[in-house]
Amino acid sequence: MKERQKPKYDMEPRYVLLIMTMICIFLIFFSYKFANVFDVARTRMNSFLVPLQKGITTLGTGINNAVDNFEQVEALQKEIAELKAENDRITREKENIEQSLYDLERYKQLLSLADSYKNYTTVGANIIAKDSSGYYARFTLDKGYKDGIQVDMNVLAGAGLVGIITEVGPNYSIVRSIIDDNNYVSAIVTKTDDNCIVCGNLELLSMGYIEIRDLSINTEVRNNYKVYTSPLSDKYLPDILIGYISNIQNENDGLTKTGYLTPVVDFEHLNTVLIITDLKKNLTEE
Repeated sequence: MKERQKPKYDMEPRYVLLIMTMICIFLIFFSYKFANVFDVARTRMNSFLVPLQKGITTLGTGINNAVDNFEQVEALQKEIAELKAENDRITREKENIEQSLYDLERYKQLLSLADSYKNYTTVGANIIAKDSSGYYARFTLDKGYKDGIQVDMNVLAGAGLVGIITEVGPNYSIVRSIIDDNNYVSAIVTKTDDNCIVCGNLELLSMGYIEIRDLSINTEVRNNYKVYTSPLSDKYLPDILIGYISNIQNENDGLTKTGYLTPVVDFEHLNTVLIITDLKKNLTEE
């Protein structure tokens, strides 16, 4: 079965040209004849299109500016994040430098203290724990018998005596300081050579003092006289500075005097100490 062919409408080109020419002449005549009508229509069309074009232009400009601002905000946020990271890095470096300087200053103080007691053999140690008194009445060091530390070794810090080692483990040791309520140190006053006992007193320490007892009633000691460990002590090595006398007064028994002692060590702020590895009993045996 044959497919039905679509009819073909062929027109000679000359007829097409003639029709197009006539349409053009008609349009020219029409636009000339009704020019006023076209002007009104054009004006109305422009009054509609111009605001629309302005609105589209404004919208396009706003969108473009918003995109630009968004890109700028992203760039600023990235820059702020980079600056913050750099600031954090500089802050960490500053803190590390400050800590290093602080540690250096502490070690310099220990070296200076060791030089003051160069007749004794010493070793430095760090405090790793302390009691809950608020002061360093009892505390733990990071050195033990594996480091040669023994019970009854004297401990120094600042400008003088801190206390004595009472317990030693393989990698730690415990110190009882002179401010502890149960600590007593045989001492001697410079300039008068009067013997006395320095007693720990945590309650008094809140005012900056500990006790001094058993001074002779006839002593002529005065405030700010220095007090050192006495050669009479069976555990404390002699001639270690303990503190300065304050407020001496007569006891009720009329036989002795008592008073306050200002320690030379700051028992609120201790970090490192110096251990004298020479024992009193060994030195007296020699």
